Amino acid sequence: MNNNELNKSILHSETPPSCGIYDLFCHTVNRCMRQSPYSRPGIADRMNSALDTGLKEVDETKLNKWFAPSQPNNMPTHYLPALCWALESVEPAEVLLGPIQFKPVDQRAQLLQQHAELELEKEQLTQRQHQILQTLSPSKLSPIDLA
Repeated sequence: MNNNELNKSILHSETPPSCGIYDLFCHTVNRCMRQSPYSRPGIADRMNSALDTGLKEVDETKLNKWFAPSQPNNMPTHYLPALCWALESVEPAEVLLGPIQFKPVDQRAQLLQQHAELELEKEQLTQRQHQILQTLSPSKLSPIDLA
């Protein structure tokens, strides 16, 4: 394998990824539901709030059917953001993106990290500036430097 192949995204690969992850997806969602502070009806209510249609599109029965691997009905994929919000977890999305080696990224967390990095740089620059001023102070200069 050459460097071009290593740098190439799996999306552009000739070899298809293994995307048989439905059972893992269902297992992950069910685990997230068990760990959630909300009951299944509560999760359904949160999903309905997030879907913002004014209709009760999700209920406990649908959740049970969607996430039982033996059932033929699947959750509509456009409900995924509502599900993640209702569960307070992006793990289901991570499982779905896993085969193509991508992860969902929290933009707020990225901005907070960038802010912290900039604060650190600012502090380091202030210290460097202070050191330069200390070096330039008249009491630190030798008579040769003053000439």
